[in-house]
Amino acid sequence: KNITAEPSLSNWTPGYVDYGENTEHNCLILVELKALAAVCMAISLCGLVGNSLVVCFLGFHVKHNPFTIYVTNLAVLDFCMLLLFLLLMLAVLSFSAFCRHDSISLYLDFVFAAVILCQYIHINSLAFLTAMSVQQCLDVL
Repeated sequence: KNITAEPSLSNWTPGYVDYGENTEHNCLILVELKALAAVCMAISLCGLVGNSLVVCFLGFHVKHNPFTIYVTNLAVLDFCMLLLFLLLMLAVLSFSAFCRHDSISLYLDFVFAAVILCQYIHINSLAFLTAMSVQQCLDVL
């Protein structure tokens, strides 16, 4: 049939045409990215152990002065940042392992929240480093 009312519909074919029935969904995460995520997880675990030791040592076994309080706060922020990286890499690996495309929006929401938290923690870490530097300069004067 030809439809003469609309020129764009002149090649109209009756019936149902499914354009997506022969497509395969592949995971978008490469093997190299999985290996990088595993290495980042290992480094994050080592950093978590080191920062927890610093927090325990400076928090409970050393006399508190302003410098040790700054370093303890910096270690806590670094611990939170490494924990966030660990969770992010775990999300990457779990997404690539299960390859579920119905959870992409949840994964992207988690990545967005992780990026915002990462920026907040990074800014706080820089503020503590600035405070430590100012305190050391004032101690010298």
